[in-house]
Amino acid sequence: MKNYITVGEFAKLASTTKRTIQFYDEKGVLKPIKRDGTNYRYYLEDQILDFQRILLLSNLGVSLDEMKLFLKRRGNLSSLFNKKKGLIQNEIQLLQFNLNSLTMFEKNLTLNGTMIQPVTRNLKPFSLYYIDKLGSYAKIGEYCEELYTMFENRGENFTTLAIFEEQGYRPKKSRIKIGALATKNMKVKKEYTSVVNYMKFKPGKFLTYTHNGSGNLLSLFWKELEKYAKLHTIKIRENVADFEIYRKVNSDVTKQFFEIYLPIE
Repeated sequence: MKNYITVGEFAKLASTTKRTIQFYDEKGVLKPIKRDGTNYRYYLEDQILDFQRILLLSNLGVSLDEMKLFLKRRGNLSSLFNKKKGLIQNEIQLLQFNLNSLTMFEKNLTLNGTMIQPVTRNLKPFSLYYIDKLGSYAKIGEYCEELYTMFENRGENFTTLAIFEEQGYRPKKSRIKIGALATKNMKVKKEYTSVVNYMKFKPGKFLTYTHNGSGNLLSLFWKELEKYAKLHTIKIRENVADFEIYRKVNSDVTKQFFEIYLPIE
């Protein structure tokens, strides 16, 4: 029993709790050096250093499975730190992005009673290719990907959009034109020429807002746009299509930009 310590002594020396030590034992990360006939745990004093390594790795966001592998192999800390450094930097950037967004929303609420600060624009006509869909908002991304595959030449900067043929919130079933802004050299595959249509869209005057962030929040900002129009006595044109343009779509939500357009008089 020389140099052995009980789980209670271990917890005191490591400034933690018995339950924490037992937890890491159960997860196979920090096993006792031996158990007696009553299944009581005993550790070596040096295992306190293992516990501190585990605590460090936990604070760095290392999973239990990664810990077990690292401790088993006595892996390279420098390599592990370098990997986690990149992840932590990404988390910091996302936190800063969220803080900036929160600050902007708070400022806008004070200024005009909504989370957004839209602008009025008179849009010139533009051309697009599109397919007609009847479905949910949740499938718009899927529809845009479907349209993407229908081109053999997509031209430059393939930009998708959705034109909502009926005003109002219809998340489950909406008539939508899923489109792509027409650019030079775009060409539809032969097998889809009867499915993909071409049109010149003449928008006119719109209240518009650019959202930087998750596309899953667009319906919320549509409501904010309508609220802004009501608060500022801006009349919405009836029987005119709303639309949104997906300027930049990225796996990193901080790099995504979407424009929403509400027709006004």
